[in-house]
Amino acid sequence: MTDVFAKEEWCSTVSDACHFLTERQDALMRDYKLGEHQRFEWDQSSGVLTFSNNGIPAVRAKIQFVGSVSILSKTWLWSWANPSVDQTVKDQMEWVKGYGEERNFIALTNEQWEGDDDDGWEMTCVAALVLNAQGAYRTESETGYTYMIITDIQWVLN
Repeated sequence: MTDVFAKEEWCSTVSDACHFLTERQDALMRDYKLGEHQRFEWDQSSGVLTFSNNGIPAVRAKIQFVGSVSILSKTWLWSWANPSVDQTVKDQMEWVKGYGEERNFIALTNEQWEGDDDDGWEMTCVAALVLNAQGAYRTESETGYTYMIITDIQWVLN
């Protein structure tokens, strides 16, 4: 595959993926009110993201960590290359890496590269498309952002 063709195919894939995730995310926000819950917490060992109100769980989602952006080093790091991420929440990312290897999409196969929040969202969109995710979530810390996709979600029946 030529570099020019790979670049054109990459741009088309990112565009398609962003449209895919936008539609899924809109439905997720509407159906599960993700922007309205008071608190969230995630647990790497179980691979669960929980949204709660007044200390009572409202929504639980199964997640996969896609990667992270460091605002200090201005880099993107794939979860599959990050030893501090539990295997439970990154095992499906090998499918995304393989998708990149098949198509010569170096952004999906290089462990770490110069990147920002826009890049983080684009990688999350592609991961969501490849893995047919229900939506995505991003958390923020003092040093950057962590991106995850939601593979399954449900209301907690209390």
